Amino acid sequence: MIEQYHHKVTNSFLLWFDNYLLTKGQAYTNFSGVNCYHNNDERLDPTYQSYGSPYKQWVSDSSIPGATIANGVTIGNTPSGEYQSGVGRGSMKIDFDNGRALIEGSNENLDITCDFAVKDFNIYFTNDTEEDLIVENKYEINSRIPRPDESYITPYDQVIPAAFISTSTSQNKDFAFGGMEETTINITVSVMSENSYQLDGILSIFSDSKNESIALIPMADHPYDEFNDLKSGYYNYKELAQQFKPCALYVNNANTSKLTDRARKSLINEVFVGFIDFEIQQHRFRHQ
Repeated sequence: MIEQYHHKVTNSFLLWFDNYLLTKGQAYTNFSGVNCYHNNDERLDPTYQSYGSPYKQWVSDSSIPGATIANGVTIGNTPSGEYQSGVGRGSMKIDFDNGRALIEGSNENLDITCDFAVKDFNIYFTNDTEEDLIVENKYEINSRIPRPDESYITPYDQVIPAAFISTSTSQNKDFAFGGMEETTINITVSVMSENSYQLDGILSIFSDSKNESIALIPMADHPYDEFNDLKSGYYNYKELAQQFKPCALYVNNANTSKLTDRARKSLINEVFVGFIDFEIQQHRFRHQ
């Protein structure tokens, strides 16, 4: 199937949401000299060894002021000292989504440390309903506070604090003569946080996002590869968005709400829950 309009919208919204939260809220924490631990991953190409950190997801967007973008690891027990990540830049990959380094070779006993910024909120796309996310599922809390007993965080598992993005409804209606239509897509973000400070912060940031412009970025320009590493070794959202800015979506409305403490006590997870309902619009000639 060739790329459709909704593919572009979901890709564009994800990249914008991530950048907006990190920029407006400075919603990240820098870490340095963090130990990465070897772990077996049956899904991984046997060419690589996985060395995971205690945190996911890592910031990869170089447009975020002050954020430490991981571009390699330090190997303490080898004379080479440092590997670099990215296509054509060394014998390793950085898995930004799962917070780990993928080292080419068979050595399972490397002493690895890494510097990086970790997001305050992990961001996921989901097809689950709000009820399934909040009531049915039980997530591990990946606290950003260092622990003395830390080890790697299991890859692929969804952890909180997190924002779960899902598209609910869409419609096209006539807007102007000549065939221009107004496309409206409703996107819901379910937020789970460790405390009320985190929750109030993210809800406040996006309640002020009304009228923000979102560049319509094709899937082919998605910056990540199959390893969740950067395709070119570098990613700057503002530079990427500028290429597609003439063709833009905009936030027509953003409404926020929270689950009350009484309702929250009935959940499996001891988390604070909120919702952001976006109305995303674009005026376009879809028949051309």
